[in-house]
Amino acid sequence: MAVSVIAVEGLPEIAEGDDLAAMIVESAAAGGVPLADGDIVIVTSKIVSKSEGRTVDLDTVEPSPFARDFAERWEKEPGIVELVLRESKRVVRQVGPVLITETRHGFVCA
Repeated sequence: MAVSVIAVEGLPEIAEGDDLAAMIVESAAAGGVPLADGDIVIVTSKIVSKSEGRTVDLDTVEPSPFARDFAERWEKEPGIVELVLRESKRVVRQVGPVLITETRHGFVCA
């Protein structure tokens, strides 16, 4: 069994409400790599969030004391740390400046 990894190029900027699956299928076909039964498609969480309208203006985020302390200690953006914490069910581990968290969906991310 062979495994090929092929990037789908030509996707437009993703916006809230976009049919992400249709856009990927169309872009793959337009790029000469039409999807077939059994293909596995890997999608970044960023474009899924954008299509779901789950974007946030960092200026509107009020970081918690933990997020502020963590950000100051590790030279991170406090608002981003706060958003990571809000999307997490729990912090699995902290290794230096890296937070390893479990999302509400059960994914473990660093």
